[in-house]
Amino acid sequence: MRADTSDVAFRLLLALGDLWEGLQRTKIDPTVKGLHMSTEDLGGYRRYSAGCGSHARLVVEWNETLRHLRVIRCEAWPNFEVTVSSTIAFVRREAADRGLADMVDKAFVRACEEPTAPVKRTVLSMATATAPQLAARRA
Repeated sequence: MRADTSDVAFRLLLALGDLWEGLQRTKIDPTVKGLHMSTEDLGGYRRYSAGCGSHARLVVEWNETLRHLRVIRCEAWPNFEVTVSSTIAFVRREAADRGLADMVDKAFVRACEEPTAPVKRTVLSMATATAPQLAARRA
């Protein structure tokens, strides 16, 4: 997994995060496919915390206006792409059953488009400090 806006799976995860609360209000539970996520508005930035359980493996803050991504935590996440993909498939099926497919698909299509403006990416010290440990585990 790469916490980087050049990665389509990562952009799709952010799109899911933007839809998350609305999905739950319409009785679509994206957690049934193993993805757990929460979002928080921070005055210009939006924090996304995601993982395959109660532990957030990924915590980022994104400011669309400034095109600035802060990576707070980015831990190894086996099968990240599979988890995101199966969650999106489930959400799309459920949204179609409720007549919400246009809204959901629009968010996912937009996420698949290549970014046209540059992004400033900041990796905070906590994420930086765990990077050598992750590299050592992979070796």
